Amino acid sequence: MGDRAEKKSRFVNSLSRGLSILEAFDYANPTLGITEIYRRTSLPKSTVHRLIQTLCDLGYVIPIKAENKYMLGPKVLSLGFAVLYSLELRDVAEPYIRELSNSIGETVNVAVLDGWHLVYVERLKTQQIVNINLNIGSRLELYNTSMGRVLVAGQSKEWLSEYLRYLRQIPNAKDFWQDNGKKLRQILEHVLDKDYAINDEELSPGLRSVAAPVRNREHTVVGAVNIAVSSSVYSLERLKSDLIGPLQETTRAISAALGYISI
Repeated sequence: MGDRAEKKSRFVNSLSRGLSILEAFDYANPTLGITEIYRRTSLPKSTVHRLIQTLCDLGYVIPIKAENKYMLGPKVLSLGFAVLYSLELRDVAEPYIRELSNSIGETVNVAVLDGWHLVYVERLKTQQIVNINLNIGSRLELYNTSMGRVLVAGQSKEWLSEYLRYLRQIPNAKDFWQDNGKKLRQILEHVLDKDYAINDEELSPGLRSVAAPVRNREHTVVGAVNIAVSSSVYSLERLKSDLIGPLQETTRAISAALGYISI
């Protein structure tokens, strides 16, 4: 009963209704009027009118005034492409990270950028390292994770400026955004120079990890792979000496499979 109540408290009706309108459009019905949407979603017409206007303002739906109908806008494609890119990365990366995990006997993860966070798209877990529950679909902050730092390092200066403004909302991130993000910028310089990032028990006590970027044919960083280990087994020195080489060999192979050619 408690789980059901908790799920209900997290449920956002307006978001659910907005998504149901987008789902009303399909291959057989690329354009729909208000009445058709109302019938296909069972939402009140007043709600359909309000949500359609919002979706139009956001660019997810486009009005066809001559027909008094609507169609999906190009912004919907960006959502689909993000999913496709993550699926392609996961499919391509899986055999390489499985070989890596088997060879070192440790947990290997793959993540992609999702707004101001990272999201896990693959996870090969060998053991429960620390008391932290991470699965495919888990979202984490970027600034205090090895994969997050790799993903941030691949972004533009303009993106980083916006991200530092976001970090001001996070009390624990003060050390990273103060002084114009001096600490984070130093970390990113190291990532760009060495092509890897380390997390030394900053996400959770007892957990260390090292991450490296995955690039596509356009030389864009499209994901990150990390090896997560117990700090009781791996000192920082051992992590660097034993794991960085195999990790970077793996990410280079994945990048090559995605069409990346090193200049």
